[in-house]
Amino acid sequence: MTNAKYQPTPMSNEQLWKEAPSIFATEPWERMSERYTFIPTIQIVDKMRSEGFVPVSAVQSRTRIPGKGDFTKHAIRFRDMRQGDSPLNLKLGTLYPELLLTNAHDGSSAHNLDAALWRLACLNGLVVADSTVARIHQVHKGSVDDILEASFEVIEQFPKVLESVESFSQKLLTAPQQTAYADSALALRYDEGEAPVSAEQIIRPRRYEDKAPTLWNTFNVVQEHLTQGGPRGRNPHTNRRVKVRAVTGIGENTRLNKSLWQLTEAMAKLV
Repeated sequence: MTNAKYQPTPMSNEQLWKEAPSIFATEPWERMSERYTFIPTIQIVDKMRSEGFVPVSAVQSRTRIPGKGDFTKHAIRFRDMRQGDSPLNLKLGTLYPELLLTNAHDGSSAHNLDAALWRLACLNGLVVADSTVARIHQVHKGSVDDILEASFEVIEQFPKVLESVESFSQKLLTAPQQTAYADSALALRYDEGEAPVSAEQIIRPRRYEDKAPTLWNTFNVVQEHLTQGGPRGRNPHTNRRVKVRAVTGIGENTRLNKSLWQLTEAMAKLV
């Protein structure tokens, strides 16, 4: 899988094809059973566009199986443009509520819809918070209209999501509380004793804007380190220098983000 690119303007079909050609599959993978109901993802994209939701990033999984590359799992992020958008006039820290659609035509994923957030950390459009916080699972049946209706159900949860963000941003953590949070976060990605870095390393902010020890900043700093990689440490078995690798799998990235969000919600109840 390639890393999803931040796209400050709506993506055209040509751009979508470049990033995730499986979006344009016209039939399921040949090994799928007759019970599989095929809904072309591009039809969902077209319907979402007609309702004011535009694709702003796309990515798909890789495969080593010959002929399967045009049907693998793919993920598309949609931004709600019904109220307009001015990406050139954003302030630091702006949040974009978005919809994340995950699908596949090889049986590896049903239609999944998640509420998500993009957080702009600086004016060049660097995205550091990719937080899936609500999910609606759709099996491969029904219609494009059914999936669109499910999208609106997710959208209705956005006010609650933003209320949580506001609450997180007002809660200050002590140094021991930040370390405890980071230890728990490491356990979400690594088995016991397998983490190559320490809790202190993944709570170290990369930019000044994240320096205040709020729960929201702590979540974003830890999320960035664990999903995008970068911190250097040592392999616990060989003691060789290694660095945290980016999480590139669609499913694992979503799982880790959701787990971190749930960890943050639990921490918010304790402080």
